[in-house]
Order: sequence, then structure tokens, then C-alpha cells
Amino acid sequence: MKKVKDERLKGQLIKNFKTAFIIENSFILIVFMYESFKNYGEIINFQNPLWVSFMIGVISLSILSQKVTAAVEDKPKISKKRLLIYFLLEFLAFSLLFILIIPKYIWLSVICGGIVALITSGILIYNNHYRY
Repeated sequence: MKKVKDERLKGQLIKNFKTAFIIENSFILIVFMYESFKNYGEIINFQNPLWVSFMIGVISLSILSQKVTAAVEDKPKISKKRLLIYFLLEFLAFSLLFILIIPKYIWLSVICGGIVALITSGILIYNNHYRY
């Protein structure tokens, strides 16, 4: 297989990847809707490999897209105090969300909420690096 050197073909290749990703995730969402009508409550858990694959795809896409969107934003930098407030709000919100999902393990819910808050705050700090 030859390496693609034409910029138009590279752009078309990227569009093809994007289209394939959209079709794949649309199919997964359709299967989720179908399963939710059959048996509600057993769909959104980590034993369902379809749910795990969907979440891995969405999370990786959102993290990788930061590399493109952060570089083109022309917004002022966010202060460190505001970043800390965002982190605390995210920590509380995600911890409460995980407590609702897994009420038996409160400490695990708090740890999961902290991990998600750290990741989203890290993305905000990364984006803040490119702002003027």
C-alpha cells in the first residue's frame, strides 16, 4: 500500500474516518435504544461490552479533539482561582452522580468523581495554556 501524499486525499481520508465513526456510534446508540425497550437497567453497566466500547470511543474523541479546538480559541486565560472553583464544582457534581449510580460504595463514588474532575480540569488547564 502506498503512502498518501496528496493533501486532498488526506482530507478525504479524514472525512472517511469521521463518517465511519459516526455510523459506528449511531449503530451502537440504536442498539442501546432497542435494548432499553427490552430490559431497562441492564444496559448502562460495565459488564456490557457495547457500552464500554461506546464510552471509550466518545471519551477518546473528546480528549483528542481538544488538541484542535484549544489551539484556535481566542479567549482570555482563566484565572487559577476560577479553575479551582471549576474543579470543586466538577468534583461535587460527578461525585453525586456516581453516588446515584453506585450507592453501595460511597468512597468509590467519591474517588471516581475525583478522577473525572481531575481529567476535566486537566483538559481545562491544557486549553488555558493556549489562550492569550
